[in-house]
Amino acid sequence: MEVLAKFLEQYIRDIDYYERASKLCANICENELETAGIRAIVTYRAKRPDKLKDKLIKRNEKHKYKNVQEILEDIVDLAGVRIAIYFPGDKEEVEKFIKSTFEVVEVKEFPQDQEPNGGSGIYKKVFSGYHATHYRVRLKPEHYGDDMKNHWDALIEIQIATVLMHAWAEVEHDLVYKPLSGKLSTDEYEILDELNGLILSGEIALKRLQKAFNERVSKQSVPFSNHFELAAFIYNRIQELFGKQDEEITMGRADILFNFLKIAGMDKPEDINKYIENISIKSDHVNIVQQLVEMILEDNPSLIEDYQKSKDITGKVRV
Repeated sequence: MEVLAKFLEQYIRDIDYYERASKLCANICENELETAGIRAIVTYRAKRPDKLKDKLIKRNEKHKYKNVQEILEDIVDLAGVRIAIYFPGDKEEVEKFIKSTFEVVEVKEFPQDQEPNGGSGIYKKVFSGYHATHYRVRLKPEHYGDDMKNHWDALIEIQIATVLMHAWAEVEHDLVYKPLSGKLSTDEYEILDELNGLILSGEIALKRLQKAFNERVSKQSVPFSNHFELAAFIYNRIQELFGKQDEEITMGRADILFNFLKIAGMDKPEDINKYIENISIKSDHVNIVQQLVEMILEDNPSLIEDYQKSKDITGKVRV
């Protein structure tokens, strides 16, 4: 137990390091996803010392840690960021953003091999449980200034799942893995499993809702209400035209594009549809917004001032 105490003592000294690294990562995620028109709730944390202590004791039963380095290599979520997306259909775009923005060290998909809840052996799940993707990443040098340069090597776990799934996972984790009044009964496991089934059904409903939303926006001949509607329309049209893409082409600043189109009087679906049809998905990682702006300005050089104005306005709003 001496090595556990030594690691915990070191972590408490360094907790600010993990807090700042996770905060910086979360800020990057929140800003980029918001400007790209992807609805999500981004949170972050450095692992609480009391929770870390419980985890160390439990994992030490299996791993029998010999030194601090072994623990550091095993505990990968000291700095954590959670991206809770509104719509399951946005997961692929979020993952493209993660891969293009951070240094990805490891990817872990859930669910893994199905097992009884919490490994208790008293109840076998009917539904598949926790659905998410966990990325273990490091920041890149361009993400931090001199005051943050010592945080470049922090390993950060980014969890991506829907808002619904994250809510269920919190309940399940606290009840199954941290029971306050003894082990759960079979009835309690069944209820958790039933709730998981409802969550999975809810995610199907969210997929249908997003599809209905995209279809409504694409058929309307009215201006986009916000950059989320604009981004949803563009994503949907690209999938219709080109199918799902593995390339890491990203949206870019949908908020700037929205303001530009609004100022220029080109903020209806039919105004930009012809430009979307000419997007190149093989253009050396030039983002979608950049391509659209270049095509619009090529056809309408007089709009350059409107574009500059849109960047100025958006910058002021974001401050």
